[in-house]
Amino acid sequence: MTAVLSIETTPTEAVDGSASAVAGFVGELVFDVLAGRRALHEVREHLMPQVAGLLFTTRLHAAQSPDYRLRSVHACLVTDCAVEACMIVGTHYRVRALVLRLEQDSGHWVCTLLSLV
Repeated sequence: MTAVLSIETTPTEAVDGSASAVAGFVGELVFDVLAGRRALHEVREHLMPQVAGLLFTTRLHAAQSPDYRLRSVHACLVTDCAVEACMIVGTHYRVRALVLRLEQDSGHWVCTLLSLV
């Protein structure tokens, strides 16, 4: 089952909520780093080292435009402690997808896999 999430999700809803809420919360942090709107060290607790390394070397320069934003989140709970998600980001003229795998680690959600399509 795929769910679509409004981007106005709060961190509290993400911690206690659905797969889409979890993906939206962590995914938006990841997208903000890619867009240069947030520093990597601010979100490191939600990233595996491999994902942090990828974010450190990858930037979406076009994403710095104010029109470039998170459009939708589609997520699926694959186990009790793992979520797989696809986030659609972009403007009216260009759209990209971020594919994420999130796993619960010591009570909080961590991005263990990230792919920019």
